[in-house]
Amino acid sequence: MITGRCHCGNVELSIPEFTETATSCNCSICSRYGAIWGYFTESDVEVKVGQAGLSSYCYGDKFINFNRCNECGCITHYTSTESGPSSRLAVNYRMFPSSLTSQVKVRLFDGADTWQFLD
Repeated sequence: MITGRCHCGNVELSIPEFTETATSCNCSICSRYGAIWGYFTESDVEVKVGQAGLSSYCYGDKFINFNRCNECGCITHYTSTESGPSSRLAVNYRMFPSSLTSQVKVRLFDGADTWQFLD
């Protein structure tokens, strides 16, 4: 397992491996968060949360919960509002050392307009 953490270490994410590609989305929220998303299922990812806890934010169509550390505020991952082992969970690759993620190809997704990949 590969482990990443928020800035303060309160939230820890463990994944089996990095995906071949990741997504940088320009929608109204992802562009503000600056996240790079790697996609998994809930059963693939182990999320450990310390005493400071975790908060989530859901907007728009109410299908995604964006999760952040209550201590340092880092956006660590998002989950589907319909939880289950095969539900999508996106991990913010910025929570992992760049030396580990540098080989992942980042694709640009136009979530603001066309809902298509730009590359």
